[in-house]
Amino acid sequence: MGEALGVRDGAELDAVGGALGVLSAWRRRRDERAAADRLRYEVLWKPLPGAASGVPSGTWLVVLPDGGGVGEYAERVAPALDRQGLRTVVVRAGAGADRGGLAETLRGALAGVDDVGGVLSLLALDRRPRPGGATLTEGVTATLALVQALGDLGSGHRLYCATRGAVAVGGTDGIDAPEQAAVWGLGLAVALEQPDRWGGLVDLPEVFDERAARTLLGVLATPDGEDQFAVRPTGALVRRMSGRPLLPGATAGPEWRPRGTVLVTGGTEGLGRHAARWLAEAGAEHLVLTVASDPEAPRVREVCDELSAHGTKITVRQVDLGDREALARLLSGPATAPGLSGVVHTADLARVAQVDATTAGELAETLAAKVDGLWHLDALLAERDLDLFVVFSSVASVWGGGGQGLIGAANAQLDALIERRRARGLTATSVAWGVIDGFGVASDAAAREQLRRRGVLPMAPEEAMAALTLAVRGDDTRVAVVDVDWAAFVPAFTSLRPSPLIGDLPGVREIVDGLAAADDSGDESASEFLRQLAAASDAERERALMKAVREHTALALGHSGAEAVKPGRAFQEMGFDSLAAVNLRNTLGAALGTGLPATLVFDYPTPAALVEHLRTELFADAADEELSEADEEEFRRTLASVPFSRFREAGLLDGLRQLVRAAGADGPDRPDDGGQSPSATAAAEELDLINAMDVAGLVQRALDGNRL
Repeated sequence: MGEALGVRDGAELDAVGGALGVLSAWRRRRDERAAADRLRYEVLWKPLPGAASGVPSGTWLVVLPDGGGVGEYAERVAPALDRQGLRTVVVRAGAGADRGGLAETLRGALAGVDDVGGVLSLLALDRRPRPGGATLTEGVTATLALVQALGDLGSGHRLYCATRGAVAVGGTDGIDAPEQAAVWGLGLAVALEQPDRWGGLVDLPEVFDERAARTLLGVLATPDGEDQFAVRPTGALVRRMSGRPLLPGATAGPEWRPRGTVLVTGGTEGLGRHAARWLAEAGAEHLVLTVASDPEAPRVREVCDELSAHGTKITVRQVDLGDREALARLLSGPATAPGLSGVVHTADLARVAQVDATTAGELAETLAAKVDGLWHLDALLAERDLDLFVVFSSVASVWGGGGQGLIGAANAQLDALIERRRARGLTATSVAWGVIDGFGVASDAAAREQLRRRGVLPMAPEEAMAALTLAVRGDDTRVAVVDVDWAAFVPAFTSLRPSPLIGDLPGVREIVDGLAAADDSGDESASEFLRQLAAASDAERERALMKAVREHTALALGHSGAEAVKPGRAFQEMGFDSLAAVNLRNTLGAALGTGLPATLVFDYPTPAALVEHLRTELFADAADEELSEADEEEFRRTLASVPFSRFREAGLLDGLRQLVRAAGADGPDRPDDGGQSPSATAAAEELDLINAMDVAGLVQRALDGNRL
């Protein structure tokens, strides 16, 4: 190096070496910062573009819980809206209302209203806890039942779900009902799974007065697109994602080092194991790892040996995180010596289910497994001065996802608890992870490739832990860490409905505008495709529809060609998950220029069954018209030219013989029994029915029960 620089003196060499070391460290920090900035996002609130004003049309159902769970607040909402000019009908959900009971109640209410404008639910305001858990309320469970009941009724009316104190919009605004945040997690999933009947989420102010009523009416009258609102005394605000660049000093200070004892829940598996390794490598003196089962299991001992190699003392304790007393004993006992300085609550859990198929029991189990432990830790450590209080959340609470209602609800509660803790002046950080390689869906190679095609890029665990270090050093309250290819993500994410949530991110607006232009041309292509199908024969239609279904199925699954899609194979056997089902529904519906149900692959479980449904739905009227206008003589000549052996091979000969015998009996010399014989009367009615049939009807009758 010295010769290359023309430096030979020892002191000069030392100086150059030192300078290069500084430059190298600077470059490393610069690269680290650039990589972190690319992965870091946050949620902000900004004023609704344009004033929230106007009164929505029609009569609105305002759904209230029946009982003492809401007090006077919810009772004031409908009258205040009425005074501002909205027509409302109050519907009360009975105590412990379930899906079926709510459906019956709503059916009765809807029957009496001709011009329903929408449904506003205040069920979430019922904060009474459900038995058996710390964080699930009657209001959240009733909201789930309401979403499902409206679906069971086939109601296309837009549903808006209101909360109060579930989100904080900044400044002095705070969260005082974190349990209601679960409704936001559920709602983000419903918006993607049931876009045709989802209105939005709206958090109401502490005081609901006439000004709040006017703002809420403006929110309900806002055109489709915006669906995440907060009503505050200053007006309506909307939720937005933004990049979260690191603060200037976040990477410049000394290396972060944990001290004393750090508790890691679930610290021997999944992301918890990586968090424990991260702490050990950072120099943690003592780690307490909680497990749900045998602390002496071989896999647990393996983790302990690995971590101990870093010079860290390891203690493993079997604890039910939902048991507050058990947690209290752990936190105050000798296991946490020499003094607890930090907590990392991983609560690693993956559950995929459509909201429509989710039970109240599954919701309770998910919240108990992921949130109850944090609820207890927050309360038990409210007076403890900690360096570290980190929770692992998920981007399901940021932007939702098909099949992510359960996880979204749980993580939205986690995030809300962290924000409430920080508002009390306590250390608190929530990291909403994207996809991490080797975990959850990203543990399978095919699934990883599918995720890449959808724009969600798996991060290496080491990359995730580096981002965690920066979140701790930067003292973040909430940060999302996710690697996204927006050019691939936006088309899939916005194919169901617009998403202003991501509209302010750099480059996304241009992608959305380009998609809008493509949609215009796509509508023309879909119309032309349908015109071509309408002019084709039934066999040609079936072939064209099968080709379209196979191609879009392959696209949804990430296959390179339609050859991998067999017409008779079940969609679920092909590896369909919720997101793949949604993508198929969207892209195929766009190609055909028609709306398709969210349950498409479940209602019609194979490509062949789906093609039959599409052919019937799209061309039933055209097919009837074509058959009714067919030239009867030409039809008869064609039938006469078919050898009897072909009818026998197709299993149609017996049916045709019956038609011939019936037609022969239906002549001018047909005997009349005067109605004396029931069998004769039935035969006569049968003959009259056959005689009234045209050729198409006769052939269909012969084909009944026989499929070529």
